[in-house]
Amino acid sequence: MSILGKIQRTQPLILNLANFVTPQRVADVISFIGASPLMTSEIAELESLVEISDAVVVNIGTISESTYPLFLEACRLANQKAKPLILDPVAVNVPFRASIVKRLSQEVKFNIIRGNSAEIAWFADKKSLNKGIDALESNIDNEHARLAAKKTGAVIIETGKVDIISNGHEEMYVDTDSPLFKINVGCGDMLTAVVGTFAAVSDDLFTAAYEATKFFGEAGMIATKQVQNLPGNFVNSLLDTLYQATQEIK
Repeated sequence: MSILGKIQRTQPLILNLANFVTPQRVADVISFIGASPLMTSEIAELESLVEISDAVVVNIGTISESTYPLFLEACRLANQKAKPLILDPVAVNVPFRASIVKRLSQEVKFNIIRGNSAEIAWFADKKSLNKGIDALESNIDNEHARLAAKKTGAVIIETGKVDIISNGHEEMYVDTDSPLFKINVGCGDMLTAVVGTFAAVSDDLFTAAYEATKFFGEAGMIATKQVQNLPGNFVNSLLDTLYQATQEIK
């Protein structure tokens, strides 16, 4: 059975520490592909929520010093309860966010990290141009992804014109670029949520990361054609395309 088929059969529960810009899009994409989204901002309920979840996705897009304990406890519990832990390191190049991720990484192990080329370069201790949440370089170079995977012990997904998935020893590539992904804020967050959903039902996280990235990218290409390269309705078309793909396997 395919990973997507397993999602339809088991309907995994995905716990998200989302940023406050895109929680609805994250919840929608998880639901549309057949899983159940769960959000929290309360540390007191984390243990019970992580216990019933099948994967934990953390996004540092709007993290603060006051919410750091929430993130640390969620990550710690995910490790303790052997739940796949997925990190979206939004703008980790910014000093405060870098300090947050360094502190988290000293305490917990992330299983999958999904970011753009500048964010992944940070994990590889390499320089890469960025502006806020956006990478300014589009060169395809698997060195940073491989180094990041070796340094972190995580499966790395480096998104760009061609997505690179690395486990530190080998790479797989997804060539499904659309300019509308970059224009629509939150598409990266949505992809990370899809990755978490695929990871929730798979023992092979490298393959799950690749399959999720390919699935999301192919849907984006279809949606781009449907909206004729206009961004306003892209996310709705993307969600519809993802949903239709799940219906085809039932």
